[in-house]
Amino acid sequence: MMFRILTMFSVLLSTLYGVNDNEIRIEANIFEANEKEKLSIFSGEVRIYKGKDEINSSTVKINFDDKNQPEKYEFLENVSFNIQIKDSIHYLGKANKVYLFPNTEKYIFSGSVEITEKITGRKIEGDRVSLDGKTGSARIIGGDNRPVVMSFKIDKHN
Repeated sequence: MMFRILTMFSVLLSTLYGVNDNEIRIEANIFEANEKEKLSIFSGEVRIYKGKDEINSSTVKINFDDKNQPEKYEFLENVSFNIQIKDSIHYLGKANKVYLFPNTEKYIFSGSVEITEKITGRKIEGDRVSLDGKTGSARIIGGDNRPVVMSFKIDKHN
């Protein structure tokens, strides 16, 4: 039993965002695993590092498939992130919740979402933002009384 939990934890560390050679580091106050439900839960000041990426949250739930590969990450409560999607898109931001599907490289940010593209300074605010890491496309939805907001700088031509 303990061996299987340690094996599952090792798989988690090596495959957080899909199969690659980058080092994964997870820091948390508490780690729980449920082998039957194929679920790992990290809680208490969770910090996850992968290469240049960092995602912080109060609680992270990781669901595994039948081959013990991560299929869904749920970053719950007080989420902040510094992530790079593709080589040229670098986002900084925060949200109430973030869902990551590593097999499809899709992110769903929800609840008071604020995302800034680091290089261009473009800023997106909304209630729900979907990003596709493969294509770089995005979809932003506003809330009931909160419109979608996008701001960016323009070059002044003389």
